[in-house]
Amino acid sequence: MADFWRGDFYGQSDNVLGGARLMVLGEAHYHHCAPIGSDIPEITNDVVTAYIDGRLGSNAQFFRRVERLVTKRLNSGLTPEQSASFWHSVIFSNYIPVVAGNRPGDRPPEELWNGAASHEFVENVRRTEAEIVLVCGTELWRRKPVHRAISAAYQAGPRHYEAHEINWGAEWGAVAAHIPHPSGSRGWSYKRCVPAVDYLFTILNERRLGKGLQAPVVRPVFASVNGQWPQESADAV
Repeated sequence: MADFWRGDFYGQSDNVLGGARLMVLGEAHYHHCAPIGSDIPEITNDVVTAYIDGRLGSNAQFFRRVERLVTKRLNSGLTPEQSASFWHSVIFSNYIPVVAGNRPGDRPPEELWNGAASHEFVENVRRTEAEIVLVCGTELWRRKPVHRAISAAYQAGPRHYEAHEINWGAEWGAVAAHIPHPSGSRGWSYKRCVPAVDYLFTILNERRLGKGLQAPVVRPVFASVNGQWPQESADAV
């Protein structure tokens, strides 16, 4: 199974997310030559490292959009150093833990959605003690396991969206919200996605306050918002 990426500063109070234990959940890995279903344990770490090092090329849109969204650097983006700091402050995992296709746009075979995927996801949430999960993809959102649904948790435009709780302990669980897949273009916009991330950080602080465990998260230390939504075309640079 593919190992998840765990940033060096994950959970540390002085990281760029103020210590928030955030898991970014993608759908699946694609490999140009490995057979579908191949088990490549290092693939997730290799992909994130390639992005941080500037070697991911045209496939970097997923990571670029996620980091801008979470840090609210919607227009200007992050410097290479800030980008590295962000990814070293989070967990990144793909739901399907084996190779699911040979090129972008391939859909995972039905059998890969089942089996080990759901178990590994819940176990990864437990292992990392994630507090919040940003689920990247609508189909992924519908298929992943959920222990409790939170109806009408937040609003984006005229529509209300539910959140999900994934339990990893008797008295604690991660709260998940979703956005359209960041590698896509149809239906993707920061305006749609920002409320989901804002909700996650709001509920994180409410839960921390209720438990009396930790100081509230201040997110993030290099946030910069000019009050206007960016043109989506600028996101591709």
